[in-house]
Amino acid sequence: MFRVFNEYLKYIQLSTAPEIECAFNHFLADCKGLKRYCVTIHYNRFVVDIKLNKFNLEQAEKHFQKLTNAVGYPYSQMFVRFNEGSVIRYRYASCMENKVGFFCDVVYS
Repeated sequence: MFRVFNEYLKYIQLSTAPEIECAFNHFLADCKGLKRYCVTIHYNRFVVDIKLNKFNLEQAEKHFQKLTNAVGYPYSQMFVRFNEGSVIRYRYASCMENKVGFFCDVVYS
């Protein structure tokens, strides 16, 4: 699946535009059930680090679904989930019809 995801990324012109970062921060600021969060940019991708009040797979999945609905582009979205013990990591990308989009790691703990 990781190979498919990397192939998807080849067709996207990646952007770290301020409005995307703002969309992440705006959504996360309004979320209940978070201890803290941080949105940073590393090497042309966003890293979204989220600490849940009650960490478990079900809570992370629900929150991630809401996050993708809030910040993703309706044209195209793809993600891969990695369960890493006490951390759940999503690799997520989304783009518009013109193939401009973003890539991020969303990490729940």
